[in-house]
Amino acid sequence: MKKIIFLILALCLLFLGFSFIFQTMDKRNADDNKAKQTVKAKADVKKPREIAIPTLFVHGYAGTKNSLGGMIKRLESQNDATKSLVITVKSDGTLDITGNYDKFSHNPLIQVLFENNKSSMVNQTEWLKTVGKALKSDYHITKMNAVGHSMGGVSLTNYVEQTGNDAAYPTLEKLVLIGAPLNGLAIGNSAYDLTDTGPKTETERYANFIQHQASIPKSLEVYTIAGDKLDGTKSDGSVPVSSALSGKFIFSDILNYEEKVFEGGNAGHSKLHENPEVDAVIGDFLWISNG
Repeated sequence: MKKIIFLILALCLLFLGFSFIFQTMDKRNADDNKAKQTVKAKADVKKPREIAIPTLFVHGYAGTKNSLGGMIKRLESQNDATKSLVITVKSDGTLDITGNYDKFSHNPLIQVLFENNKSSMVNQTEWLKTVGKALKSDYHITKMNAVGHSMGGVSLTNYVEQTGNDAAYPTLEKLVLIGAPLNGLAIGNSAYDLTDTGPKTETERYANFIQHQASIPKSLEVYTIAGDKLDGTKSDGSVPVSSALSGKFIFSDILNYEEKVFEGGNAGHSKLHENPEVDAVIGDFLWISNG
């Protein structure tokens, strides 16, 4: 009889022991599952998407969609940017806009084309103002960068002086000037060489820029690119190095000013915007410094 009682007690203790073990395991599993769910929930929480700053590309005198189109494609293919809008300014000043703009896309690129591609700086500036207003009112773009080749860079310089801090336009954060003749096109004339205080001889265009430079936002950053073919003309074949680099005096009171002279065969006026080394400099200036 005692053996039977002892056996029953042993079985009871064994049952209680297994019950305790299983309960402990169940609790651990429940805790583990809860922890996994918490981790998953945290992983599923998406970080807020940042609103991108778009970059305008403006061609030069007699330019076409191909003038800066190659640069745009290269920047896009290198995963540095996303082509978005193409804005064609008609001869009457109206806009023909194609493409899609996503404010959360990666470094969106906006190409600006002038139907009348041989017009004056004055007209191009007014057209750029129309573009700027449309981007602000229709696409709610409050900040933008810009890249201008040749006359495009001249018109963008005039644009930023005229719009300044006007709330009707997006704030211009960064400006890249490629072979922009800010002090004319006098190739091989030492009378236009630069001194420590500015060009020896000022064109009417340059003098006008200096006269209105106080309206340039002090928060602006500018990168000037010039070309020297090393053929003795001290130019890219169309624009003197001294004319392009005269921007340092126009943009003398801004947040940041940088410049670089490219040399050799790939530094010709129309080759500058086809030069991968120029692409790299522009990409670094526009985006790497933004993190």
